[in-house]
Amino acid sequence: MNNREERVAELKALRREYKGTNNFEFLGPKVPEATRENPTRMKIHKKAGPDEVALTVIVELPEEYPSDASPIFKVEGESLEIAHTDAIRELLDEQASYMPGMACISTSIMALDDLDLSTLDLGEPGRCRSIFKVDVVNNSKQFTKSLKLAASGNPCVYYYRTIECQNNAKFSFAVDPWRAVYCICDTPDKKAAVEYMKTIRTDGAMDMDMLGKPGRIQLTVIEEFEMAPKAKSVGEEGSFNGVEYRTNDDLDGLMNPFLAVSASV
Repeated sequence: MNNREERVAELKALRREYKGTNNFEFLGPKVPEATRENPTRMKIHKKAGPDEVALTVIVELPEEYPSDASPIFKVEGESLEIAHTDAIRELLDEQASYMPGMACISTSIMALDDLDLSTLDLGEPGRCRSIFKVDVVNNSKQFTKSLKLAASGNPCVYYYRTIECQNNAKFSFAVDPWRAVYCICDTPDKKAAVEYMKTIRTDGAMDMDMLGKPGRIQLTVIEEFEMAPKAKSVGEEGSFNGVEYRTNDDLDGLMNPFLAVSASV
């Protein structure tokens, strides 16, 4: 059978499985009428685990399913937090991954029979990430010292480009100056993030000015957001690292995994 025929057969099997209950809800469109932009979808209502947690699994069938793609699951539950629904979805995704090229919706849903919310990996909800840019740092030694103090043991990373200034009078008082410096810091909660950025903005000795005197930095906030519970941190607790980059492509490779599009809730 081709993909379309297999999807039709699986839908018929699911209807038989849930016949006489209100636990199956077909959302459409019918398989022959489905398109890549408007795939076949359904809802399966489930009381999962020994505690009978009430939840709904929305299932979407891509055109490539089942030969070259898994179903797409989304989990909803009035009594569940987002961290729980995300963890349950990951459990369904994992179950489906064990059956490549096969109809797997019913088997994946059965994995929820033993669901125990207390054992789910919820990651670390509530963490926040602050990203800002400094166009020019005159004294990188002073800057990194101040940045580390502001981070207060929270993981922090910075990316920078060096400035060649041997014959540039503008940087006569500079000490290993940098340009286009991007700083990322992860904090355990919003309060800590606010305090971190307040320190960065108000520290009167974050850098040195053109006369070699302590001064504040001029920064541009790139992003501030709450991180997804399982988003990768920029480092372990207490880590503080800097990486030199030479091209915009280098910078994209370093920063993209940590931007909101990849790491926010």
